[in-house]
Amino acid sequence: MKSWIKYLSLAAVVILVILNWPPGTWLVPNCMMDGEFVDWRGRAHLSDEEGDGRLGCDLKEISWGTNENDSNIYFMLERTRPDPMTAPLECKLFFDINGNGKYTNQVDKYATISYYPRNQDRGDVYISLYAVTGELLGKYNGSWGEGTSDGASRFEFSIPMDVLMLYPGQAMRFYLNDAGGRDDRLPNQGDIQWAPFPLVRKSPSSIALAFLFWLGITVFFYKNRLWVFYYIWSSVGLCCLLVLLFHASLVEYHLETYTSLLLHDLLSYLGIVTYIFDRAPGTLLVLIKIDTSWTTISIDIENSGLVEMCIIFSLLLFYPIHRPLKRAGMALVGALAVYAINLARLAIVILLIHTWGRNMSFVAHTVFGRLFFFIMIVALYWQLITRPSLEKIRRQIQND
Repeated sequence: MKSWIKYLSLAAVVILVILNWPPGTWLVPNCMMDGEFVDWRGRAHLSDEEGDGRLGCDLKEISWGTNENDSNIYFMLERTRPDPMTAPLECKLFFDINGNGKYTNQVDKYATISYYPRNQDRGDVYISLYAVTGELLGKYNGSWGEGTSDGASRFEFSIPMDVLMLYPGQAMRFYLNDAGGRDDRLPNQGDIQWAPFPLVRKSPSSIALAFLFWLGITVFFYKNRLWVFYYIWSSVGLCCLLVLLFHASLVEYHLETYTSLLLHDLLSYLGIVTYIFDRAPGTLLVLIKIDTSWTTISIDIENSGLVEMCIIFSLLLFYPIHRPLKRAGMALVGALAVYAINLARLAIVILLIHTWGRNMSFVAHTVFGRLFFFIMIVALYWQLITRPSLEKIRRQIQND
């Protein structure tokens, strides 16, 4: 009876933690299409020098980002304060959807952008999205810009990813140009590569129900001494629960932030120009010297090491050859080791892309990066799981 009270108490505590688990949006608010720009502070952006554009169309900065559980991509444009304040801005945003460096393929798109600060409070924004053939794909408009009383410089807009025919995590390129195709361009040379990956967060209640189901089956296998099923179910189930819980939460936010910060410091030491942003966790903007272009390295769930850390933590936490306290310590050590290995992998990938250009991206990620990661992970699993198991078997044979 006491054991059941213990399990029920544990379940109650864990469920309370899950239901009140802080999401990452506590520190990174979503982009709101309201003509206010507080939510753009610290977002990924690239600036342009002032004075190189015509009147009213001197581009100053472009920012970009995504929202949680949202399939739109968001942009904020800023120009040098015009004179007069009512001067309109007209520009074009070009999209290289397949990321091959060409903007003339059939899948590529471009958007014409018009901004009219007609009154003191708000400015009107008109977006028309076209295929490269000139076919109109969509129109979007709203009072998303500053009015004349606020400087008539900034405005925001969004474009649906499905209209762009862009799926989450797909690398694309873009650049901003004056509507006349002359005068001003952002960036001045090359373009910006970005793989938008909107976060998709599961509801805490569904995670809590999954935890109860996992705990019940785990206790059943443990009580009936079905050790093989117990280990497989408990470790795999815990890994899935941890990924669901940590994804799009403050844990992932801080993991991505510290990873980008460490990479920024390391790459700066090696002479590679990078930028990091306060409210774009895991976003590292890297200048690719050979292409004179910018690449956004997104440290998200796919390459942050979060999944791999949860895997080794769960496998070691339930591995039966050590006592519980030692298993917990080894699980933490294993997770930290995976984090360090993944950090080295990302540094190698960025170094290769910076040296050989963005055409090296696929090979750098899928061949060199993964090969390094695979070799190091196999060595880590040997050290933490296989070797201790073989030593214990050897000692048992000797004792017999």
